[in-house]
Amino acid sequence: MVQIDERTARCFSMLRSPEFKPLIDFLTARREETLERLCDVTDPNLMVKLTGKAIELKEFLEYVDKAEVLLAKIRR
Repeated sequence: MVQIDERTARCFSMLRSPEFKPLIDFLTARREETLERLCDVTDPNLMVKLTGKAIELKEFLEYVDKAEVLLAKIRR
């Protein structure tokens, strides 16, 4: 897993504010669309690409969701 420094964790925390909700909603929808497309794919190369994309979006959204916990761990 990638090491997150305090500045980056603070940025993830800021993305939880109401003005960034449209962005988070957009990224969440993109992940859901990617997972739906993945269900219908038969091409192995496209399957790998979509799987990677879904994982990246999931990890990013998890960093945003868990930013406060991440900050607390870093500050210890």
